[in-house]
Amino acid sequence: MLKKRGIFYTISAIALTIVIITTYSAYTTYRLSDKMEVIGTRIETVNFFIKDVERDINKGASIATFRTLLSFNQFIANNGSFIDNVNDRFKESFLNGTIKQQPLSLMKDSTFTDWADKISAEADKIDIKFNFTINDVKINHTAPWSVTVGVNLTLDVRDKRNTSYWVRERYLANTISILDFEDPLYIVNSKGRVTNTIVKSNITQFFVEGKVDNLLFHMNNSYYIAHDDSPSFLMRFEGNLGNSTYGIESLVNLAEFQEQGLQLKDRSIVDYIYFGTKPTTNFRINNTPEWFKIDGSLPAPGVDKGEHLDVYQVRNITI
Repeated sequence: MLKKRGIFYTISAIALTIVIITTYSAYTTYRLSDKMEVIGTRIETVNFFIKDVERDINKGASIATFRTLLSFNQFIANNGSFIDNVNDRFKESFLNGTIKQQPLSLMKDSTFTDWADKISAEADKIDIKFNFTINDVKINHTAPWSVTVGVNLTLDVRDKRNTSYWVRERYLANTISILDFEDPLYIVNSKGRVTNTIVKSNITQFFVEGKVDNLLFHMNNSYYIAHDDSPSFLMRFEGNLGNSTYGIESLVNLAEFQEQGLQLKDRSIVDYIYFGTKPTTNFRINNTPEWFKIDGSLPAPGVDKGEHLDVYQVRNITI
């Protein structure tokens, strides 16, 4: 009888132990599963956040670029002088909203740094740490009618609970049209009295059937054409009148300068030549105002030499 009781107790103890182990194992598995689910949710949250950042990061860079270029002209108009170094000042304005430490009203809450701070504040609401490091910022031309801003940065995104983190170096390339921006050469050289927005001319034939109507229309509106003897848009911010593969130029409507009481120069009305000091041989053009002169070289009339007389198709109608 005692032996039977001993066997019974032993079996009961074993059964109880199995129940305890099974229950504990199930509980542990449940907790581990629950923990893995939480970690998976956090990782998914970080991944969604990263996708949002990558989608919006170019938008932030584009806004900061656009406003910086507007601020350049505002700075030039306020100070009556050109930008000393476009790349350095662009980076300063793009990140800090200043030029030579002078605050720019158009950059208020619109710098790339402001954008990153807003992202960081939103990240904090969902227990994510967001940091970025700017490695380099450059602006240059890739075409006559646009500029490209390259931003090299490192993004660091971490879950505050240390479930996941993401560190990546990114290169952003944003292209911005220069059309409808003001030409800084006009702002400085007219003492702020005459402004000229960059509008691409759709005229290709300036002299048609013995008439200069198209040429006069082009000049009256000071429209622009691309020409590789001319300075680019970015060079114009520096007052650099050299030539560029991405050069653009307009014809200065001196009637507007006369109306503003500005003294006229006896020079070619091609903008970078008119505003500069480079010596040129200039020719009056038939059926145009007395001050309408285009630069070229003798003999004129004559064969096409690729000079401005030829660009504007007036070599053979000089006076």
